[in-house]
Amino acid sequence: MFQTLKNMFIVPDLRKRVLFTLMILIIFRIGSHVPVPFINVARLQEGLSGLMGSMFGMADMFTGGAFSNMTVMALGIMPYITASIILQLLMVVWPRLEKISKEGEAGRKKITQWTRYGTVGLAFVQGFGIGMFVLSQPEWITPFMRQQPALFLLITMVSIAAGTTFLMWLGEKITEKGVGNGISLLIAVGIMVHYVPYARISWMNVQMGDTRPIWLVVVGCLCLFTTAIIVLIQEGARKIPIQHAKQAAGGRRLQMNQTNYLPLKVNTAGVMPVIFSMAILTLPTTIFGWIGASGGELGFIGEFFGRQSRYNLYNAFGLDKGSIFNLLKAANAYTFIYIILTGGFCFFYTAIVFNPADVADNLRRVGAFVPGYRPGKQTADYIDKVMTRITTVGAIFLVSVSILPQVMMESFNLPFEMAEFAGGTGLIIVVAVVLDTMKQVESRLLMRHYDGFKSRRQQGGAGARKWAEKRMR
Repeated sequence: MFQTLKNMFIVPDLRKRVLFTLMILIIFRIGSHVPVPFINVARLQEGLSGLMGSMFGMADMFTGGAFSNMTVMALGIMPYITASIILQLLMVVWPRLEKISKEGEAGRKKITQWTRYGTVGLAFVQGFGIGMFVLSQPEWITPFMRQQPALFLLITMVSIAAGTTFLMWLGEKITEKGVGNGISLLIAVGIMVHYVPYARISWMNVQMGDTRPIWLVVVGCLCLFTTAIIVLIQEGARKIPIQHAKQAAGGRRLQMNQTNYLPLKVNTAGVMPVIFSMAILTLPTTIFGWIGASGGELGFIGEFFGRQSRYNLYNAFGLDKGSIFNLLKAANAYTFIYIILTGGFCFFYTAIVFNPADVADNLRRVGAFVPGYRPGKQTADYIDKVMTRITTVGAIFLVSVSILPQVMMESFNLPFEMAEFAGGTGLIIVVAVVLDTMKQVESRLLMRHYDGFKSRRQQGGAGARKWAEKRMR
């Protein structure tokens, strides 16, 4: 890995791509500090400080703090991801869209174009929602704009939609001229910018005596262990042996059976199930929390589904022994529903992006088969059975890693900033993006070495021909 990092800046073409990527990321961070006009950021941050455990906290994590600062990039790249997911779901229920997606490069360009249109539309809709939310708190707006709500809504919608569109363009430029997947890199960088302030806050908590020093060691070890598990699962795959039938290779010769492998990833769904679950669960918590804060009777529902709900197994059994029983403090309605939703979305999203019947049909077309299974339905059933088993492992992994910070906070009263280092959605995304980027760098280095080897062979072949011609004279 360290040799790869060193070679990145030695190879001229790769160095250009890396520097271009870094330049785009710097532009992204600068844009994350440009506020939406006519907003009192200081008063807004005070008001949002108590809502960071809701869906606003999730939005702030993925945008690198742009949401809590209410900048033009407050939505980050999330509208693009939402538009992509919507189109993927539509491909399942709309045959025409599925047919377009299989038309090769032309179909891919159409889907990309529709995704861009959907991103802009969602950015305007969500910008309107943010504008209405800010208008509900007049002290968050400058005095002049309090008398012009329609103008403020228009400015907010245009500013946020422009920021999201610009961010989408930056991500596509990274993918085209830089290194790695641009959209994923922007999300990962937005998450990583929190790590330095989180580490500083954690250290201050230890110095002030709010947290015992031993937790620094425990969380550090958990971070290393969790990272290793994430790498293992992300790279893990079940290889199904595939054989090709004998084919005539010219004359009377027959090409022998070739054995290849069909790799099935353990975690095909990625982090999408976690994002879906968090979005669904934080919505009722936020809405009913507002109702409860305003004196409404339904505020009980928000507290019941909250992360820090007192309605858990620890209080239900009246336990006061502490020790290992503290783990039951995290066993509340939020945790149980989160586990069910995340596990269910793992299977649902895997079924959308991976179709065993299509894979079996493609194998039959190229004359390949799985040993011991007939081509067609029997092969599809076997692949589906294997996929179900490894998806179960992937779902258990995803739930365990993503729920770990929640358990650390609720059961052992660790601050949110320290618990986030032990696991969670952010760590999964960062590790996955780093792995993908390093793979692309290594593939480009390998391609350069291959091209250099070809050129040397060509030069050697030309020299040999010249030497032979000279000898013949």
